[in-house]
Amino acid sequence: QSSVEEVSNLLESLDAIKKNIRRQFKQLTDQEFLVYAKIYQLEESKEHEIIDYSLLATTLNLTESSIRDYIVRLLKKGIPLEKTKVNNKKVHISISQNLKKIATLSTIMTLRDI
Repeated sequence: QSSVEEVSNLLESLDAIKKNIRRQFKQLTDQEFLVYAKIYQLEESKEHEIIDYSLLATTLNLTESSIRDYIVRLLKKGIPLEKTKVNNKKVHISISQNLKKIATLSTIMTLRDI
């Protein structure tokens, strides 16, 4: 009986996590989500060791200033991104590894469309 309860509690927790992820990503504008999705895709492709404002600006045909603004907005909305300054200059951007463990980009896209 306790095993069934544990599984039931675990499933409820997973459902709550899924709802939270959906809520967070549904609040994004299409452009904000495009920037997030591009970061995820670039990381998954492993073509680039470092994802920074310059790379995102080039691949999305936007200015670096626009990319910085989108990243700030994503972070303010609680989207799990990580910004790391290297040598007190260059900013590297990545997707939270914890999110990657529980949701692929296609899963996030599906949840967003629900």
